[in-house]
Amino acid sequence: MKAKPSMIHKKLVGGMIAAGLIFYAFTAYLIYVAFQLTGQYLEQQSSPKTILTERLNKQVYEHIRIYYTEKEDAFVDLTIEAIEQAKKRTASVFQFDTDKPLDIIYFDDKETIEQYAGIKHITGFYSDHDQMIGLYPDKREALLKKETLPLYFFNTLLIHEYAHFVFYEKVHSYEVSPVIFPLWFHEGTAEWTAYDVLNATSERFDVIPFQSLHSDQDWQDSRMTYETDVYVQSYYMIYELVQLYGRDIIHEIMQETAKTGLFAKGFEQATGQRLADFEDYFHKIYQRKNG
Repeated sequence: MKAKPSMIHKKLVGGMIAAGLIFYAFTAYLIYVAFQLTGQYLEQQSSPKTILTERLNKQVYEHIRIYYTEKEDAFVDLTIEAIEQAKKRTASVFQFDTDKPLDIIYFDDKETIEQYAGIKHITGFYSDHDQMIGLYPDKREALLKKETLPLYFFNTLLIHEYAHFVFYEKVHSYEVSPVIFPLWFHEGTAEWTAYDVLNATSERFDVIPFQSLHSDQDWQDSRMTYETDVYVQSYYMIYELVQLYGRDIIHEIMQETAKTGLFAKGFEQATGQRLADFEDYFHKIYQRKNG
């Protein structure tokens, strides 16, 4: 007959089991924390933006960090002046302001900025994923001397990219995806925000179908395939909308699209006309006549 274990023995065994469970739970927690911290560390270390900015000078202006090389120190004042213009323009166009963090990074050469953005023939881009504007302005020496034309194009470049930043933040505030807006609307609003003082309705060019300006791939293909400028066309699309309905139409289209989840429906709710009808109207005005 097997003897019954004593009460002390039971307590010792129970205590050892409890201590073991606590030890294993604590060990698992430490492993989890270490894994999370290691993952965050590796992510930071492997971030292309981190690698890009670690060797650059930095200056903070409000919610914006400006990264530049030593020889581009004069760009800081130019950048701040352009940002002030951009904030006024975007607040008026989008009826929205934001103080979310933003990095503005100056690239050393054209090849690097094209590789980083994955786009050819650019002087600037905005990345919503990285919360950054990348810039490689043309005619740098003339720009640093504040020559009129290079300075004008630099300001419009930065305003264009800052408009993308505000556009995305406004869309995020609606808690919808930016992809529900076609790229011609993204780029058109950015171009119109940068160049809204222009009034060149005599401009004529071959019109690219709207459906060819929806995805990133469509946009890149259109830049290479058609003998026209998709940025110019997108600018004039917004220009005509503003001429027809007033500058508040940009905000109204964004608002209604966010409500419906579909750009075509939001467009119709805001303008009172179908998107297809507007395309026909636009095509008749700007399509280049042959012969």
